[in-house]
Amino acid sequence: MSDFEMPTLMMVSHGNSGNGGDPAGDLARSVAPDWNGPVTHGYMRSQPSLPEQLDGLVQAGNAERLIVFPLFFSEGYLVFEELPRDLDRAGLGDAVILPPALNLPGFDDLVAQKAMFAMARRGWASGETSVFLVPHGLKTLTAALPETVRFGDQVGRLCGGAEICIGNIEGHPSLADWRTIASRKKAVIVPMLAGGGTHARQDLPELINARAGEEIEILPPVGQWAELPDLVLAEAKRHVARFGGLAVPLGPTGGDIWAERMARSA
Repeated sequence: MSDFEMPTLMMVSHGNSGNGGDPAGDLARSVAPDWNGPVTHGYMRSQPSLPEQLDGLVQAGNAERLIVFPLFFSEGYLVFEELPRDLDRAGLGDAVILPPALNLPGFDDLVAQKAMFAMARRGWASGETSVFLVPHGLKTLTAALPETVRFGDQVGRLCGGAEICIGNIEGHPSLADWRTIASRKKAVIVPMLAGGGTHARQDLPELINARAGEEIEILPPVGQWAELPDLVLAEAKRHVARFGGLAVPLGPTGGDIWAERMARSA
């Protein structure tokens, strides 16, 4: 553990539909032992709410140095518009927002490794296996999101000949159509979800509707993978620089955010 006092590290997730645990809180608790500073979490659509958590950080004096990790698997409105707006409203526009999970360095390698391990465990050749990336999606989707397609291309290059497919929980292409989307006889399902809520426990199995004799391997939701905290910590630590006894977050320009504040107020 570092001797330097690290910035506050905050995990932010969408929330849960149904009793699906506490994915942002679980991730916060997983990284806390290896982060020498405050660690907290909040949700954009459930409790504890992100705005209330931000206000609490300000009142406690733990918001001056803040790094936020979005536990999301897309690049949509919540991550790139609503999250920065909530931070601005709390007076925390200088907070550093890390890339969402989809864009974390090494995340494509991790997904590929998990898929390949699942194939090896079942004795499947990659050339006979389809790997399904299953994001939440949106009801209005008529095609896979560009970031999911891009990520699928990255995973495909690492997956030794496996076919990479996309099937959304909501919208199209739908996971319900996985039999016609895939051209291989065996399928590894990668739920790109934060936790084990209704989508993971109920919707996903119903959409797959497995039949006798079908060879399907369903991995746990990505947000529950034991390897994810290490990726988050590595990226968070990459965004700090040490000055004296403190580790100061680096702003979007790569500079010390305190120096940037002083320059703006000069």
